[in-house]
Amino acid sequence: MEECYKFDFEFVVLSKTPSSPAGMLTKDEMVGDWNDEAVLREFADSCDIVTLENEFIDYKKIEFIESLGKTVHPSSKIIQLIQDKLIQKQTLKDLGIASAEFVPINSTDEIRSFAGIYGYPLILKSRTMGYDGKGNYKLDSADDIDKALETIGTRGELMCESFINFKTEIAIQAARSPNGEIKIYPVVETIQKNHICHIVKASEKKFTELKDEVYDIATKILKKLDYVGVMGIEMFLMEDNSILVNELAPRVHNTGHYTIEGCYTSQFENHIRAVLDLPLGDISMREDAAVMINIIGEKDAPAKVSRLGAVLQNYRVYVHIYGKQETRIGRKMGHITVLDKYVDIAEEVALKCRDLIDI
Repeated sequence: MEECYKFDFEFVVLSKTPSSPAGMLTKDEMVGDWNDEAVLREFADSCDIVTLENEFIDYKKIEFIESLGKTVHPSSKIIQLIQDKLIQKQTLKDLGIASAEFVPINSTDEIRSFAGIYGYPLILKSRTMGYDGKGNYKLDSADDIDKALETIGTRGELMCESFINFKTEIAIQAARSPNGEIKIYPVVETIQKNHICHIVKASEKKFTELKDEVYDIATKILKKLDYVGVMGIEMFLMEDNSILVNELAPRVHNTGHYTIEGCYTSQFENHIRAVLDLPLGDISMREDAAVMINIIGEKDAPAKVSRLGAVLQNYRVYVHIYGKQETRIGRKMGHITVLDKYVDIAEEVALKCRDLIDI
C-alpha cells in the first residue's frame, strides 16, 4: 500500500484484529473473521479488486468472493493449487519442472516404503498450512518416525519429500499482468536460520549463468497457471548447477523485500500494477548490490524498538519495522536493507546493524 498511495489508490484491509500492521497504513480497516461470509460480503462490497497478503485463507472463501462478481488475484483456483503442497509438487512435475521426489503419506509403512526407495534423511511435511519450517520434520532414520508423526501429524494430511543436498538456496520474484506482460527480478541467494529466511543477497552480477534457465522456469509457471500478480519462487541450486524448484508463494515474498530500496520498482508496486493490469515497472537494481536481513523476535514480550538511531547512522541503510504489537521468538518483526557496490560489504553492514537493533 505504501508503494501505491502515490497513484491515489484507496485500500481496504480486512484484519481479524484491530490496528494490524496493514490496517495502520489505511483509513479503511475492516475488523472481522474472513471465514464469516457476511463479513466477506461487506468487505467485497467495498472493493473493486481483491488481492491477498498470504495463501492461508480457505480457497472456498475466495470462491465466495468471486461468486459475488469480484475479481481476486491470485484466484481461488491458484490458491487451491498452492495451498496443498502435494498438488503444488504434482503441478510442477506435470509442467516438466524438476523438484524433490514426493509421495502422499497415510501410514508409517508408507514412510518406510518411501525411505526404502530414496533413503534417509527425508522430509515429512504437512500438506497445508506450513511455513517457516512449521509443519516440516526431518527424519534421519526410522527411529524418528513416531516423534515426527506426534509432532506434525495433527496438522492434517501429510506427504514425504526426498532430502535435497543443495549447494545454495536461491529465489526470484516474478510478476505477470492479465495481458500477459511478465517481469522477473534478479536471482537472489537466500540464507536460512532455524528454518526462517535470515539473509537475502541480491546482485545483477550474481548468478548470471543461471538467468536464462531460471527465467524460463518462472515464465513457464506463470503462463501455465495464468497467474496474475507477484509470485515468489524458492529454488535449490545443486552442485552441478542444476536447479530444483522448492516452493511457490502466490504473493509478494520475504525474499523480495530488498526490492523496496534495491530496485526501481518494488515487488509491492508491481504486484498492485499487475492486479490492476497496468504496465509493469522497471525491475532493474538501483545499485550493484543489496542485502536484506530479517529482524526476527528473540523473546516473548510487548514490542519495543531500541537503538534505532545507532542503525540509522550507517550509510544507505533502510529499516522497516512492521508495527506488530507483540514480539515472539521466531516472529518476523521487521527487516533491514543495505545498498552498496559490493555484496560482501553490504552483508557486513547488514549483520552489524542487526546486532545493534533490538525489538
